[in-house]
Amino acid sequence: MSFSFAKPSAISGGTFFKPADHMNDLALLIEPTSIVKGVENTYQGRTTLRDEVTADITVFATSEALEKGEPTALIKGARVVHGMLTSTLERVMGGAMVAVVRKIPTQSGAGYAFRDVEWDTEAAVGAYWEQRESAVDAARESGAMPSFD
Repeated sequence: MSFSFAKPSAISGGTFFKPADHMNDLALLIEPTSIVKGVENTYQGRTTLRDEVTADITVFATSEALEKGEPTALIKGARVVHGMLTSTLERVMGGAMVAVVRKIPTQSGAGYAFRDVEWDTEAAVGAYWEQRESAVDAARESGAMPSFD
């Protein structure tokens, strides 16, 4: 018999991703897991509809974190709500992306957008990704399951 329990953090969407807090990070490994379209949002007395993406985000804020392959932070179940960010993540749903956050000019002022990282930064995050996935695969293959007695 197999159980598939819901996780409260997946339902509530976890914490909000605040792009301004991550504009100086060297790399973000973003793994979008779900999207909810047309969520009602009221800001400064104005109600609009927006899309909200839930993603796991691995943060590399320093060159030391990149070199060692040790993330600065792991944000599980982050809710991403900024329009240009959600539209990008929607196209990567179920996959992964390495990016940085930048504030760019728009027709109505400015907004946050994901931008490409340098090749060596992407390679460093890729090495972390491969090591992480190898550890997961090794754990699955080992058969060393914990005893629940």
